[in-house]
Amino acid sequence: MSAEPLPITMIGDSLPYADGAEDELLAMLRAAEDRRVGSDELASAIHDWPTAYHLAPERAVLLAPVAIGSGDRVLDVGAGSGVNTRICADRGAVVTAVEGSAARAELIAHRCAGLHDVGVLCGPLDALGDDGREAYDVVLLVGVLEYAGTGQGGGDGPAALLSRAVDALAPGGVVVLAIENRLGLKYLLGFPEDHLGLPWVGWEGYREGEPTTWSRRELAEMLADAGLGIQKWLYPFPDYKLPTAVLAEEIYGRPDGVDMVDQIVGHPTSSEYARPVVVADERAAHRALLTAGLGPDVANSFLVVAGRSKEAVAERVDQRSLAWRVAPDRQRRWRQQAVVVDSDQSLVVRRSLLAEDRAGDLDGWLGQVEVSEEPYYPGRNLEQCLLDCAREGDEDGFAELLRNWRAALSARETPIDSVAAPHPYLPADAERALPPVWLDSGPDNFVMTAEGLKFVDREWVAAGGVDVRLAVVRGLWKTVSALLSARCHLPLPVTWSNDRLVAHLGGLIGEHIDDDLLSRWRQAEGELMGLVYRQPAVRLAELHDAGSRSRMDLLGSPLAPYRRMEHLVHRQQELLAQLSEQHETAVGLEQARARLAQTDARLAQLQSELAEAQARLARVAWRERVHSKIAGLIRGFGRR
Repeated sequence: MSAEPLPITMIGDSLPYADGAEDELLAMLRAAEDRRVGSDELASAIHDWPTAYHLAPERAVLLAPVAIGSGDRVLDVGAGSGVNTRICADRGAVVTAVEGSAARAELIAHRCAGLHDVGVLCGPLDALGDDGREAYDVVLLVGVLEYAGTGQGGGDGPAALLSRAVDALAPGGVVVLAIENRLGLKYLLGFPEDHLGLPWVGWEGYREGEPTTWSRRELAEMLADAGLGIQKWLYPFPDYKLPTAVLAEEIYGRPDGVDMVDQIVGHPTSSEYARPVVVADERAAHRALLTAGLGPDVANSFLVVAGRSKEAVAERVDQRSLAWRVAPDRQRRWRQQAVVVDSDQSLVVRRSLLAEDRAGDLDGWLGQVEVSEEPYYPGRNLEQCLLDCAREGDEDGFAELLRNWRAALSARETPIDSVAAPHPYLPADAERALPPVWLDSGPDNFVMTAEGLKFVDREWVAAGGVDVRLAVVRGLWKTVSALLSARCHLPLPVTWSNDRLVAHLGGLIGEHIDDDLLSRWRQAEGELMGLVYRQPAVRLAELHDAGSRSRMDLLGSPLAPYRRMEHLVHRQQELLAQLSEQHETAVGLEQARARLAQTDARLAQLQSELAEAQARLARVAWRERVHSKIAGLIRGFGRR
């Protein structure tokens, strides 16, 4: 039976804000037995952005670099549904959660039910009064400062909120702040601004009373003005809300920093819950900005540990750690954290399993390698090199890299006469097998060093070994996915499906990949997903759907200039809906009809412009297909 929810102490009037998911979340938390952050039970209920934000295990990655533990007194300001409150409490801290919304305070009370060292207060932060002065070792401001100048955040402004947070700090205390970057890479690439839903509004400048974010320089000055002059800057990716990696600033200054950041971060943005107009190869754009020394300034989000003294800040973040990473979407049993550490003039990767109550070493045929520390090999991985060749149109270099990868597999594969215990990645008819730890032996896990290719990140164990044919298909599929996600301009027809691209790349290295082998690999990958991931049916459906897609589906859209108009139309429609609810008198209805007529006229005009843009897109796509066909004919005549 679930514990009773914690009591809620009202310290002022409730603030009127919500994202509409509070009732659904409350029902989930009431019904859940395991309410920890990272619980499979809660994660299985994710189906949209609000539920992902409140329930996703990735929320725990944000505070991974911050040392908060037993005996620490933590003030969680604007605690939301209690994610960070629960994380700190589970680490042994004594936590006071202050939440302005009564509905969300109730969520905290249920999420932290049974935890005696958690107090839930509902009302504005300034209502703490003298009881909260110099009382806390850590004050959390996660996703809060941007609302300080709005009605949702009390309206007093960011300087007032920071001043209250500093007043609450005990000697030697720190503020931990997480927020979006006004000049973040994803906003530069046309992603809608997280709070207002419009592209480029942060770059252009916010209006008074709107949620507001700041650049790195602006935010650093604000913190210093509040008395927090000592600052440790970290950078969550793809953002602070659902991060899979957090980077320390020191990594950017390393000679190999560009490659390291690119390897650890991978795709620097996520479009899972957004509708971006993709205008560039995001990974290449990120590398260009990293090379120019602008990486910290264009990171999508900031995580700042700020205090009055160097000692206070240094105690909260390990100064030798450069990066923290957790693979997303996994069930709790398979979650693992990797930390890159600068240890005695060399880099190492320290790994830890996050599920303290995990099962035995093997789950059927699958297990994890439990290596607490291993070397971090500096250098570019094969995936990065393949991407460069594709961007440059270097077909010969691309094929040579793939052949080097295949040779590395060949050096470890052995013939087998029979399979004693078949499993999805080692079927009964397998003839050649790789070692059990080579399940994830794609090009992204081979680093180019002076001594040759080094296979890294040997996390998975497949009992008995891995069929080399399926390992090759898996590696090539991951490569094609990376190429398409980066929108590289491959010297191949844009209409080729992903399956055909995999088969073509197989041909470059002497592997015959037909529909039957692709089908068998998809079945094996589906069973792997069923074991490892929290929503395997969704991922498997995406896997099957992706096989028939082509680059044509991912071409940049000439509709980019019109996306802002589309957002404006949606905003006007929402305004009209609110007006129809609020104005019930005859005069109010007449005014609403007049506004509706004006908006309808504007909407018709915008729809006409959008239709013209869509027609242009159709012509662009048609020309691309014709171009590809002509190019194929020319190559055919050239071979004759």
